[in-house]
Amino acid sequence: MLLGLAVMLAGGCAGDSGTNPSVGGNSATGQPGATPPGDGTTPPGDGTTPPGDGTTPPVAPDPSAIVPTWYGVQANILQPFCAGCHSGANPPAGLSWEVGQYATIVSNGRMSTEISTMREVQAGNPDASYMMWKLRGQGPAGQAIVGVRMPATGVPLDPALIAVVAQWISNGALLGDPADANSGPPAPPPVTPDPPPATPDPSAIVPTWYGVQAKILQQYCTVCHSGANPPAGLSWEVGQYATIVTNGRVSTEISTLREIQPSNPDASYLMWKLRGQGPAGQAIVGARMPATGIPLDPALIEVIAQWIGAGAPLGVPADANSGPPAPPPPPPPPPPPVTPNPSAIVPTWYGVQANILQRFCTVCHSGASPLAGLSWEVGQYATIVTNGRMSTEITSMREVQPGNPDASYLMWKLRGQGPAGQAIQGVRMPATGIPLDPALIEVIAQWIRDGAPLGNPADATSGGTSVPTFPVGSWMYVWTESLQVCTMCHSRTPSSPRCGRDFSCPPKGVVLTADNYNGVVDGDIVRPSRPDNSELWDRVTDNDPDKRMPFGLPPLSQRQLDIIFNWINNGAPLCPAGEVCP
Repeated sequence: MLLGLAVMLAGGCAGDSGTNPSVGGNSATGQPGATPPGDGTTPPGDGTTPPGDGTTPPVAPDPSAIVPTWYGVQANILQPFCAGCHSGANPPAGLSWEVGQYATIVSNGRMSTEISTMREVQAGNPDASYMMWKLRGQGPAGQAIVGVRMPATGVPLDPALIAVVAQWISNGALLGDPADANSGPPAPPPVTPDPPPATPDPSAIVPTWYGVQAKILQQYCTVCHSGANPPAGLSWEVGQYATIVTNGRVSTEISTLREIQPSNPDASYLMWKLRGQGPAGQAIVGARMPATGIPLDPALIEVIAQWIGAGAPLGVPADANSGPPAPPPPPPPPPPPVTPNPSAIVPTWYGVQANILQRFCTVCHSGASPLAGLSWEVGQYATIVTNGRMSTEITSMREVQPGNPDASYLMWKLRGQGPAGQAIQGVRMPATGIPLDPALIEVIAQWIRDGAPLGNPADATSGGTSVPTFPVGSWMYVWTESLQVCTMCHSRTPSSPRCGRDFSCPPKGVVLTADNYNGVVDGDIVRPSRPDNSELWDRVTDNDPDKRMPFGLPPLSQRQLDIIFNWINNGAPLCPAGEVCP
């Protein structure tokens, strides 16, 4: 079973798009113009989900330890604070801060689309780099920026981290070495962290444009949807009432729907995006909003629905002062996953297959028709190793090259890139989007380095697991043991290659990620104490393979089904009575 905890925290960094005038450089010296291996359409690494638990910011790296090169700055600053939004195929304003974008941004001198006379990074001159303006909120002489200061979370970057970025640019914006990414270990967390933003009191918000905009849209939406070039051209700033409501702005995602249809929340695309689906389960286009991945409080969504239902009135400016903040709830800490003990795994095929590949890979890569025709089941040793199975993604490489992990495509897929940053095809594995523990990756590398020996069947019993973190019968126990595979499709950031090709994801707007307990038990998906009346149970036990979940994959084991049934039957608790849940 795939293990681990899928967690999200959306950030942002200097963002806009532009042209790419040429700037020369010397790839042999690491000066601007050097092109890191893998630069192009498929960036190395995950590049989609920055660290964090969805409620608290990531632990800041130690600025003094960060090597001021592209690899150092990108891994320790841009990746955790910017690539949460600025990554993927369609990043905001066309600007990605993923590791493979060095040539586009630095070597080719990417221009800002907000101030078109400036480059994002002007090697040797931080004051002439628009990236620095966006991080500082202004130019060196107080010049105004366009749009909001970055990161778009509204929490400015630590000045010491900004200084590291400036130092990198001052030094010529060097590419550096991939090993620089390992600099900047996390500093101890602050003793008194800032509390999370207070949630408005829904019962006190006046359901008018002025009330809804100030207390909900301004706090949760305008961090992105504002300024001269908001995403999809949609601004939720207070002055946009006439455009959105009076003039009936039509959605750019579903052109038959208006963003706001006065008196009809179900026909308003804003409501679809906030709920993640239409009133009858219709699919939305793109991600559920807010784009942080943390759904809006249902009580706040209801205030918006009430406002639309009442005709979407403008109200009076004084309504903006309604809705005093309610005390924020304490966020739960993210629990660690259950993993095999890497130091106990015997590095042979039998040891690696049973303790790593079987747990994290064969849920997709097994059976008569495995993904990409590649099965990691125990009987496949001769096919993969002895006969030297070639990769179907990079056909010049073997999946496993005995004696050479760096020439084994399995290692590239697990690390998200080749040893020199070369691009992989498709997504990093495992396809849940949760990278494998580096210690487990190293066990596989050691096995290959030793010649990829077959070993003895008894090796499969090595690598005992740690004590389960989650109490039996808790939501996280059920999710970790039985439901995580479902998030390949049923996620706000799905990884299944079938999403968008064969069907829309998440299917029917159903999100089964670990952070969505309330969404799962609030409705028809799970009816506490009623497995027979719960859609989740119906779908995982359906006899029709065209309807049974997980779709297109082997059915859940009897043990996994028992875990789900017992949890629902016992009331589907977040945490069982008398237990302490992380």
